[in-house]
Amino acid sequence: MSRVAEMQKFMNEVKVEAKKVTWPDRKETMQSTLMVFVMVIFIALFLWLVDWGLSSLVKQVI
Repeated sequence: MSRVAEMQKFMNEVKVEAKKVTWPDRKETMQSTLMVFVMVIFIALFLWLVDWGLSSLVKQVI
């Protein structure tokens, strides 16, 4: 098979598989986005507290 024929076959397979995908609706997308946002804020606050605590500890030792 030539490279062009292989590429065409691959692209056809990609189209077939893409049609099988179940895309999320707006509600699911909004819920997932909100969950990611909340987790990012939570982890950022946690890391800030750990950094602050360790900085305070190091300042007391020095």
